[in-house]
Amino acid sequence: MQPKSRSYRIVLTATLALAISGCGPEPDPSVGFEMPRFDSQELAEGRSIWMGTCRACHLLGVAGAPAVTDYENWTPRIAKGMPALYKGPIHGIKGDDGKYKMPPRAGNDRLSDVQIQRAADYMVAAVEHLHRQASGE
Repeated sequence: MQPKSRSYRIVLTATLALAISGCGPEPDPSVGFEMPRFDSQELAEGRSIWMGTCRACHLLGVAGAPAVTDYENWTPRIAKGMPALYKGPIHGIKGDDGKYKMPPRAGNDRLSDVQIQRAADYMVAAVEHLHRQASGE
């Protein structure tokens, strides 16, 4: 019985050593990050859609999507105006290779144009809000 007990202690000690040393995956920066909420009913609906569809790529900037905290990347996009910003998620955005970087309907065929527009409105409001917050305005 003694060998099993010794093996158990070795495994337990090794496990604790790894846990204490911080070995393991990098912490997820989105944990504890709260997307802003706004009083507007349209922005509240947009936030709900954004959290369910857009968040996967735009929270951290996955697959080339600009992250909501990347204000410098959003500035030229916002300058084009909202009608231009609506076109990308509605019709999709293709890369130089002809493949979609963002699929049509933002990858969610169940969304109406109005829902996509509200999600885009929310994202722009969130980008601007997070930028003001980060710059201390």
